[in-house]
Amino acid sequence: MSQVQSVERTLSILEILAAYPEGLSIAKLSKDLELAKSTVHRLLSTLSAKGYVQQDEQSGHYRLGIQCLVLASSLLNQLDIRTVAKEALHTLAKSSGEVVHLCIHDSNEVVYIDKVESDQTLRMYSQIGRRALMHCTGVGKALLLGFTQEQLDHLIEEKGLPKFTETTITDKANLQKELKAIKERGYVIDEQEHEKGIRCIAAPLYDHDGNVIAAISIAGPADRVTNERVKGDLARAILDQSKHISAKLGYIKK
Repeated sequence: MSQVQSVERTLSILEILAAYPEGLSIAKLSKDLELAKSTVHRLLSTLSAKGYVQQDEQSGHYRLGIQCLVLASSLLNQLDIRTVAKEALHTLAKSSGEVVHLCIHDSNEVVYIDKVESDQTLRMYSQIGRRALMHCTGVGKALLLGFTQEQLDHLIEEKGLPKFTETTITDKANLQKELKAIKERGYVIDEQEHEKGIRCIAAPLYDHDGNVIAAISIAGPADRVTNERVKGDLARAILDQSKHISAKLGYIKK
């Protein structure tokens, strides 16, 4: 048995055990892998010694060990949202021809952490490092999907719901109604709520635990980013890329 073959078989054991949280017997693993029990036992012994599998004392079944979690946690901690999202941001900017943003929330505010400029002339508020309120921006409302009722109440108490344009949501009940609608359709529309003349579509990004950790948006002049585009090609594009980024962050929709 060559070294490469040993690695392949070892990884196959881990992949199979990942699908069986209650564990499997050597006999079942041997059957699934079409390998001799002695070979499977030898590989399991090595994995067990390193902490990648553990054996149940009562059933004798093997399941994944703590070391797998250590490796997974290390990988997830190394994932930088800007690096993970960069390709998707450029894809969105190229396909839409508009400005694309990546944002997180901090201290009940939106923080712009990356931006891909449009090749068309556009003057707008956003800059990397700049902050904005959450209730009046597409990315902000996307991030609010991850808030509990208590967190939302605290945000309103601390920041208020100030008016920026004629379409800004300034009422708690209307904001909650909007957030419910956003959950149902999966994306956010900023109907010129922060800057008059600028329409935006946004979507949340989820991590491996299902938490909303960031948001992306496409923004442009209302005469280019029309309601028809927002509900058509732009909605499809931003949902596709938000799902793609979230999957790279380890999110699995249940």
